[in-house]
Amino acid sequence: RFIGSSSYFQAYGFYQLGFGVYANRPYSIALWINPASTTSCAFLQQSTTATGGSCMNMLGLWTSTGSASQAAQIVAQGYAWPTIYGPFITINTWIHISWTFSLANGYALYVNGNYYGTTGYFSYTGTTGVITWLQLGYNFGCSSQYITNAAYQGSIDEVYLYNRELSATEVRALANP
Repeated sequence: RFIGSSSYFQAYGFYQLGFGVYANRPYSIALWINPASTTSCAFLQQSTTATGGSCMNMLGLWTSTGSASQAAQIVAQGYAWPTIYGPFITINTWIHISWTFSLANGYALYVNGNYYGTTGYFSYTGTTGVITWLQLGYNFGCSSQYITNAAYQGSIDEVYLYNRELSATEVRALANP
């Protein structure tokens, strides 16, 4: 359960996520979220240091005003690829999100097993040469057009990382246990 900016989870040791040592390798991330607020925020980020460094928003919630009083939708957005918009959310409801990557397909977003879009072919033009960090629930203030610097409020459960691109069939199976 994440309750604000002092509540987050970090993990270190990712070689092939995003702009890490081995960029452009396929991977997938699957997780369940249960947001307690519709405030615009990132709930999944990647960074080069434990305190942010070069960072990239991966998944978040977005409202047109950033206000918790508006409906929020799931958004997948980095700094060098198009935004993929998911559905509007209901607070206090479990939502399954899968996010896949491969050079051929780029990023693809699935919510509750349903496909919401892809960036199409995408390639990282350079790597940082470092092993990267993954943050859940906290926003280091990465550059982003839609995701604000607010912290995620709600629960996250069953986070899975795969070193391959999951198929749509595999994603549906994860979302419908």
